[in-house]
Amino acid sequence: MVLLTTDRAAKFLSSPLLAGIEEGARIAVFHRLIEHPVADGAPLLVQGRPNDQLWFVLDGTVAIERTTANGPTDRLASMTAPAIFGTTTFFRSTNPTATIRATSKLTVWTLDRAGHEDLRRDEPRAAEALALAVLRVLSERFDLLDERITELMAEHGEDHPRANEWANFRSRLFEDPAL
Repeated sequence: MVLLTTDRAAKFLSSPLLAGIEEGARIAVFHRLIEHPVADGAPLLVQGRPNDQLWFVLDGTVAIERTTANGPTDRLASMTAPAIFGTTTFFRSTNPTATIRATSKLTVWTLDRAGHEDLRRDEPRAAEALALAVLRVLSERFDLLDERITELMAEHGEDHPRANEWANFRSRLFEDPAL
């Protein structure tokens, strides 16, 4: 654990991850973060293991990997800074469905549940601003997912079973409140 340095503080506070958040709220979030240097190849978030942190990456890259039930590990995607992850498992208290691994030497900043609770209690406007920033990131990812589903559906004729499967999934995603 390392205290945030002035240069790193300036980088975090000017990050596009916090776009639209007023300066006082960014500073309140910043004061609750813990900085961690990370070696290339180190796992940050591990599939199936509890996560109680929001993770911020301002430089470097990470890979998203999933190990299947029969053993092979697939690289699903990579993220280049600036990035935030751990969002769904942090706010829903579920175990991650993928591993996030550093693919370069990098520095991450984390906000743990205790820090978040302190933020909510002491700086509710900053906590709300952070939640809206996370919601913006998740909405952007959801839009990308919807675009990809649309592309997959277009690759197959309307009568193709895969096109029907994707269309049914998409329909459930938007229409099923229990999903």
